[in-house]
Amino acid sequence: VAGFFAGYVSSTAAIAGFGQRVRQTPALLPSAVGAAMFANLASLSLFVPILLAVSPRMLAALWPELAAAGAVMLAGGLRGLHRGEGGQVPAPTAETRMFRFSQALTFAAVITAVLFAAAALNAWLGPKGAIVGAMVAALAELHAALAAVGKLFESGALDLAQVRWTLLGMLAASWLAKTVVAWTAGGRGYGLRVCLGLGLAVAAMAAVIVLGLLR
Repeated sequence: VAGFFAGYVSSTAAIAGFGQRVRQTPALLPSAVGAAMFANLASLSLFVPILLAVSPRMLAALWPELAAAGAVMLAGGLRGLHRGEGGQVPAPTAETRMFRFSQALTFAAVITAVLFAAAALNAWLGPKGAIVGAMVAALAELHAALAAVGKLFESGALDLAQVRWTLLGMLAASWLAKTVVAWTAGGRGYGLRVCLGLGLAVAAMAAVIVLGLLR
């Protein structure tokens, strides 16, 4: 539960926090991995209000891909549920404020910067430049990159096929960054499990996209 709600603040920070908890208490590895997956599920759910705000048409078109990735994250989180062990150990986010005004301002600033950068790359290099810019931005801030892509889609700079592959690339970039964070914070076992869980979510999204092309 702590992992899920921590994902609304920062899934990357949640992964790092639960990784540190694993180093302190190795017996919490299964539940820490499950919490990390729930954190990413919460982060993915934020795609809905963001796209409703910037591009409802994009959300209507991409919901199967998002649902596939979310289902894998949900399954990974459920695998970490258990009873008994570590029940008295406080979650690493237990004393963390769930909302900070400074974080909201930072998020708004990052969205603005990513949007300008993506628009500049689109003008300079065309749609490919905007796609690359969004993927690079997703290494640090996935939601800001998503907002920028939604704006580009609404403006006609990117078509639906380009948006689908851009979204996949953004999730893959985020997967790479979070794997590094997980491995660094929680060690090899934790890092490999988080890598596998998020990798399967990316693969599920890719499968939906390919199936759509084959129809």
